[in-house]
Amino acid sequence: MSINFQTERLEIRQFNLDDAVALNKICNEPYILKWMPDWEGGMDKRIWWINWVNEQYPLATKEKARVMLAVNLKDSGQLIGMVSIGNKEEVNNEMEIAYFISREYSNKGYISEAARAMAKWAFNNLNLDYLMAIMELDNYSSQRVVEKCGFTKVETRMILNEGEIEEKPFYYYRLYPEVK
Repeated sequence: MSINFQTERLEIRQFNLDDAVALNKICNEPYILKWMPDWEGGMDKRIWWINWVNEQYPLATKEKARVMLAVNLKDSGQLIGMVSIGNKEEVNNEMEIAYFISREYSNKGYISEAARAMAKWAFNNLNLDYLMAIMELDNYSSQRVVEKCGFTKVETRMILNEGEIEEKPFYYYRLYPEVK
């Protein structure tokens, strides 16, 4: 399975080793690490991760997936972030949408555009019943992204997130596929 699709301004595609330097720079931005501290690391970690994620693409099913895609500007090819779907062990293994974008490109609607396209891809290709998203209560940018994509806030849940030592509250959102 090769995954590559476009939106008005973006190309969303599988990662490759040529992305390692740009991805590593983005992953180590304080803007990213505030919400996703487990993404901190060096080039060895990034190269390992790209190789690992490339092995996951053909294994994606409705029940189990790790589809993590590069978000590039269509006009320049510049890597600006990541959008993904995957099982979230800490939330009953439900299928989660997640994303990040370099601070330099934030607040321009790019990651909302990528998340909408990713949700559409996931519903069309994996036949999911729904997608969920969780975010910390003070992560207003991420809340705006999922709300712009049509997700509905369902509740607040106490979650022990990966890499954390204590449970804390997260908003829990869901998006259902459009009825055709």
